Amino acid sequence: MLKQRVITAVLLLPLVGFILFGLNLNGFAITLLIVNYLLAWEWARLSSIEHSPLKSLYALFVSLVSLVVWYYAPAIELWPSTWFIEWHWTSTLLAFWLAVAGWGIAFSMLLLASTTREFWNRTPWIRLLLGVILIVGFWVSVIALRNTDINQSPLMGGFYVLFMFTLVWGADVGGYVFGKLFGKHKLIPSVSPGKTWEGFFGGVFLTLVVAVAGAYLLELPVNNLGLFILAIITIAIISVLGDLFVSLLKRQVNVKDTSQLLPGHGGILDRLDSTIAVSPFFLLFAKALGWI
Repeated sequence: MLKQRVITAVLLLPLVGFILFGLNLNGFAITLLIVNYLLAWEWARLSSIEHSPLKSLYALFVSLVSLVVWYYAPAIELWPSTWFIEWHWTSTLLAFWLAVAGWGIAFSMLLLASTTREFWNRTPWIRLLLGVILIVGFWVSVIALRNTDINQSPLMGGFYVLFMFTLVWGADVGGYVFGKLFGKHKLIPSVSPGKTWEGFFGGVFLTLVVAVAGAYLLELPVNNLGLFILAIITIAIISVLGDLFVSLLKRQVNVKDTSQLLPGHGGILDRLDSTIAVSPFFLLFAKALGWI
């Protein structure tokens, strides 16, 4: 299993690098649309849809919703620049704030999992609707982040997206290492028996370390240290909650992985669960911190 994970990761790294830095903005958006389709296909499985044609139909629907957002949005180069300057509704703004609200619902589902499990099992359409909101919001947020400072430095947006990824990896790696070394107290055993409070705090700590290093390397301004620390801690918490929420959905349908698309890793949703949760909030904090 470990060997498969390493091989898959090594093979994927050049592809991820090309997507982040080798494609223009439209090419990046189209490539991410393909990722959207695969994420939605796996999400359908977590919403109790078993038949492949129905999963494909749902994935196509999510992709079409993304295209509708794109069609009615301002020019793609303007997506991030008008969101917080002028308060007017566009399709991208609507998708973004729906995703923020959707994750609020998802986290509530997670906290109330022990008392509302039967309700969610009887209403898979709510999970399907939530999937549309969260996946499309992820798509909009990452494209907007990729577009940051694209006129001043074509590569800067890619580095912003990579920075977001490293924060999520920091929370994940820190949680695993500190959990293995010191873990004694279970975080939410009914959802993810392997996660501990010690691992959680270790993940927050490593995320802060990664954030400081990333801000230094990218020369990002940290004019408000308190807001910076609060933002990074919040991102670390959201990263863990995103992972736990997808684990909850997998437990409800009794599957270990969302698919077998990535040998040794499971599905794309298994790899991007935390990132989908973090992306709209990272964009929001990046704006608040003056990085956008």
